[in-house]
Amino acid sequence: MSNLIKNISDLPSIEKVRKTAQGLALLDAVIMPQWEYRYFSFNCNWDGKGEEMMASMKNGEGAGYFIHFTCEGVVGKVLDENLLSNPQEHLDNVPEKFRAFKDEPAFSNNNASFFFWREANQGSWQASPDKLKRFPLLGFLQEGALAYKEFAENCYEKIIDINIIEKVLESLTVTTEQLVVINSEVGLDDLDDDFLEILGGTI
Repeated sequence: MSNLIKNISDLPSIEKVRKTAQGLALLDAVIMPQWEYRYFSFNCNWDGKGEEMMASMKNGEGAGYFIHFTCEGVVGKVLDENLLSNPQEHLDNVPEKFRAFKDEPAFSNNNASFFFWREANQGSWQASPDKLKRFPLLGFLQEGALAYKEFAENCYEKIIDINIIEKVLESLTVTTEQLVVINSEVGLDDLDDDFLEILGGTI
């Protein structure tokens, strides 16, 4: 499950990346009510002040990503089988305005395959190392609906109409009818805490 992109510039806007990351976490919360067994998560109040957000993904095999959203922009790291021998050197290339990300122990930045970022006032993404020919896992943030459909079939053995996935990712809501299709064993009330963490409110 690589879901890679070939150029860091293939990532969409910061807003689109954030929205897709939230939608993926929302879909995962509906399919898998037990948080510890999910692959995607999102915390819209990471700092407890409503100013920072965090998205994460784990593939169950040691690979994954952390993405930190602030008013300064967005910064993240990806870990897969190709480990950096000198992660600190590449972390040093991340702009100082992302110091909170660089210093956060929860992100385990001493264990990474690459870092990527985009400042709020910039029109392009950057990465370190910058000569990579593949950026694993970021395909989820570029082709969210298709990538998640294939993922759900492989990891959850769940076949979901891609139109429903697209609607959830676009609206960041789940209707009762959609919930029945995605997971008929849970109700919207069962997911209030998840919706609060992911979206900042209930659906």
